[in-house]
Amino acid sequence: MSFTNVEFLFFLPVIFLVYWLGPRLRLYQNVILLAGSYLFFGSWHWHLLMLIIAGTWLDYFISHQFHAKSVSGKSRKRLLAVSLLFSLGSLCFFKYVGFFATAANDALGSIGIDNALPVLKLLLPLGISYWTLQRVGYVLDTYWKRIEPAKSLLDFSLFVCFFGQLAAGPISRASELLPQLEKVRRIEARWIATGAFAFLLGYTLKAFVGEVLGESLVSRSFSAPETYTSLSLWVGVFAFAGQVFADFAGYSLMAIGTARLFAIELPQNFDVPFLSRSLPELWRRWHITLNRWLFEYIFTPLITGKGWFRGRLDIGLFLVFLASGLWHGAAWTYICWGLLHAFGMIMHRNWDVVYRGWCRKNRAFVTIRKSAIYSLASWLVTLLFFVLTLVPFRARDIDSAFVYYKGLLSSTGTQMLSFSPLAMLAFVFIIGMHLIEIRPLDKVKEWYAAIPPVLRGVAYGAAVAILVLIVPFSKGTFIYQQF
Repeated sequence: MSFTNVEFLFFLPVIFLVYWLGPRLRLYQNVILLAGSYLFFGSWHWHLLMLIIAGTWLDYFISHQFHAKSVSGKSRKRLLAVSLLFSLGSLCFFKYVGFFATAANDALGSIGIDNALPVLKLLLPLGISYWTLQRVGYVLDTYWKRIEPAKSLLDFSLFVCFFGQLAAGPISRASELLPQLEKVRRIEARWIATGAFAFLLGYTLKAFVGEVLGESLVSRSFSAPETYTSLSLWVGVFAFAGQVFADFAGYSLMAIGTARLFAIELPQNFDVPFLSRSLPELWRRWHITLNRWLFEYIFTPLITGKGWFRGRLDIGLFLVFLASGLWHGAAWTYICWGLLHAFGMIMHRNWDVVYRGWCRKNRAFVTIRKSAIYSLASWLVTLLFFVLTLVPFRARDIDSAFVYYKGLLSSTGTQMLSFSPLAMLAFVFIIGMHLIEIRPLDKVKEWYAAIPPVLRGVAYGAAVAILVLIVPFSKGTFIYQQF
């Protein structure tokens, strides 16, 4: 089951009614949500449910040992190693064992040793990349004594696998989500109204914008790039930027909207990223919760620690984006994508250092940097870099990515992509979402705020129902759900 399945349309109302019609008790509310979350996970693969349960119990026990006075410093490190070995080991086993076995076989094959290692094709547990990072973040926070361990195993279990964010995030901090789960939630009109609106917007992005761009432009251009003109390939890669934004921002909004229906607030995951004027700014706006996790738990400990990495910012950036590429998938295309952004971030950091030096010597450079022309140029460079680096992210393999890049510069293909009115409308929808942030519609917002929250919630719910009839749930999954 996922947000794209028809079963979810029946699952969500049942959980909602049972949750709110029962007693206003934290224990009752969390039991209902946990049971629903295990049902949500188990609908994919019941036999893997014990993996998430075992990891949850292990981390709950270890986090409490971190704060026990009888546990020595060495014992704390051993316990941390056990937790990380189980969590990251499980992730690597399920997600990467086949990739590394294939890579090793290719290397051995070059010296005449064929098929030395078996290549396992394992069923990937639902959302393992997301709830693994969420658990690891919690364990590290308790190890560093940033937070107190969860008071209740029930609350912590729900923190790990709440169905609203189970499949593809957002990745919540323990300090954000656990306090909400440790108290009674009460139904309020604002939760229903804002939750229904977020779900409606997310569903529109996924079911309309993402699907239209994907089916009409992206799949065709990337399936046979050698047959299309350069203009069509440019349209295709920009369409993929729109598709992946609509798909993942749509999922994030649906997750946030679902959580709000139960009076739970999840962190924001996207913030109009296509307005970014630098790569660092873009990564503060795109998949926000993953990138803050990578910088908080990998980059910062490395460059501020006592080891060799201390102060080596460029190497820290390289490792962070290499990890980001690997996190997205066990394929050379994702590693290539991560390395491209690593070099982009390193180049930006060094350019910034150089330009600041110019500014200190000549204040005219400060004026240039504040000018509209500089801002426009920065925005264009950032957007083009981000879009172009999506080619290996979407391509079948590295060779296909090179063919696509070559076609962008000069293509011998003669086919043209058919640019339908629906595709145009999908682009307009994404552009409109970003333009509203530049020129806020204050009068419209005032009119909107005057509508009673209950009426807003009912209207959004009706709109979702109508959209489901007009644009049925996709049979496929969200792009980021596969990661």
